Amino acid sequence: MHQDQPKKGAANGAAAKSEQSSAKKTASAPGKPQYDVAVLGSGLAGSTLAACLARNGAKVLILDAGTHPRFAIGESTIPYTSMMMRLVSERYGVPEIKWLTTFEAVQAKISTNSGVKRNFGFLYHREGRRQDPRETNMFPIPKITHTENHFFRQDTDAWMLGVALKYGAQVKQQTKITDVDIDDDGVTVIPENGETIRVKFVVDASGFRSPLARKFGVREEPSRLRHHSRSLFTHMVGVKPYEDTMPKGLHQNPSPWSEGTLHHMFDGGWMWVIPFDNHARSTSPLCSVGLNLDPRVHPVPDCSPEEEFRRFIAKFPDIAPQFEGATAVRDWVRTGRLQYSSKQTIGYRWCLTSHAAGFVDALFSRGLSNSMEIIHALGWRLLDAIREDDFSVERFKYVQELEQGLLDFNDDLVANSYTSFKSFPLWNAWFRVWSLGQILATFEINRAYAQYLDNHDPAVLERLERQAPDGAIPDYRPARELLRKVSDLTRAVQNGKAEPDTAADEILTVLRAADFVPPAFGLADPNNHWTDASTFKILSTLNWAKKKAPKEMGDLVYEGLTLFIRKRFDREEFNLKEELIHTIAPWPVIGKRFRVPAPE
Repeated sequence: MHQDQPKKGAANGAAAKSEQSSAKKTASAPGKPQYDVAVLGSGLAGSTLAACLARNGAKVLILDAGTHPRFAIGESTIPYTSMMMRLVSERYGVPEIKWLTTFEAVQAKISTNSGVKRNFGFLYHREGRRQDPRETNMFPIPKITHTENHFFRQDTDAWMLGVALKYGAQVKQQTKITDVDIDDDGVTVIPENGETIRVKFVVDASGFRSPLARKFGVREEPSRLRHHSRSLFTHMVGVKPYEDTMPKGLHQNPSPWSEGTLHHMFDGGWMWVIPFDNHARSTSPLCSVGLNLDPRVHPVPDCSPEEEFRRFIAKFPDIAPQFEGATAVRDWVRTGRLQYSSKQTIGYRWCLTSHAAGFVDALFSRGLSNSMEIIHALGWRLLDAIREDDFSVERFKYVQELEQGLLDFNDDLVANSYTSFKSFPLWNAWFRVWSLGQILATFEINRAYAQYLDNHDPAVLERLERQAPDGAIPDYRPARELLRKVSDLTRAVQNGKAEPDTAADEILTVLRAADFVPPAFGLADPNNHWTDASTFKILSTLNWAKKKAPKEMGDLVYEGLTLFIRKRFDREEFNLKEELIHTIAPWPVIGKRFRVPAPE
């Protein structure tokens, strides 16, 4: 851990005392606050938080240097994200947030420009060689739960801002914030143009160029994060479904590659392909494309970003065909190193949230998930602070623990993944550990959400909150030990102290020895490349959970599945009519009436 990083769970004490001390020395506070909270940034995270606060009586002002609609990445959801959105929706009384949690609801109520996500697909490539169909992995989204999304962020973000306004939040766009002053009675927010604004508390959800991070000098230089990557990205038209570039039936995967978030992987990086045009009722021709590279392996060449992209994919015989004839519809963006972190994220009357606090990498689509975790944790604490007129740093210390914990967890997850890209056997083993974490964390949120729906007692969420900083991995000693062991093995490869294939064998040995890993998913079998959850596998897992699993883990698995399945057919939770329409739409004859007409 970086030497300037405070312990998890505590704000930087010296900085907090300094802020409060300087506030007390202010000769004359500049007037009564006009708002309870200013939220800097009107993206999906900032607008969702603003909607939750305004719905519960807070007077909220959203400030943004830009306007909507606008381009944004962070388009792919995961089951944990969607369940956390459901929990936020229910806890703060904003039903619209649930509309973001299924593909069918997004299509029906928000935007027909968004895509469907039925799987995480992974294809391993080597320069100059054809892709080996045995070197593939897929994590299908279980049909028994719900269908995930590829958000067209231009639409979803603008829509969510409208929801915040509906509940009483106010917004000022094209308002760049240059400074803030904090005193005993509030915060003076200073825009580049126009009058100053007085608030009781300011939340910075603006991202990397955070005004508060700059104001308080909290960025770590250098960052403590060990992961290292840069990115190129854009939206394109004409990107082919990957399965259309391959011989029919080559992979036998449970769902088409194009109906999920496709990851092309290679030594030193990966590429995302996130289509919005991948279902029968789509109205968008676009596909999000990005290339994430470790600059220590792939330095920045002396050419344009688009030329770099074309040169790079030309090295891989089974990536290039997917982009033949595809064109970008907006300028390519090429970044420097993506990783940044903050030694402090909470102070007297201020907070940095999610991407304003730090960022690792888009791998595994955890950005929105982390944002929802922070909104859930910060919202009720901030409402209590407003009600009691007490904005002491101490009452928000868990939010910092959560932010720093999630940043460290993601850093470890992604850094180890990039290390595993050196060899397919190592990636194949690491994929199984990632899958296990996904499965267990989803069981945790499923159980917590179902229990909360029964009585709306926040006490049932205490276990989830306690585990959230560690990626919601169950607080079960054997599971934590397994993850530490696997991380140590992968780090040894990164540090040149172990061979990738040897580490892969050891990881599989650890998985086979773990009696708490549900056997039906085949995670310990290196030849099982699809971790699909068929009805038979679900029933088998329930039987294992009741009869053979260690009790604590058996209870989690059983309750995580059964409690959520009971809610699966609740009309308040899922729109079964829309699901049926999307099922029928691809059918050759009957489905035609349910498709959106193609433009003439």
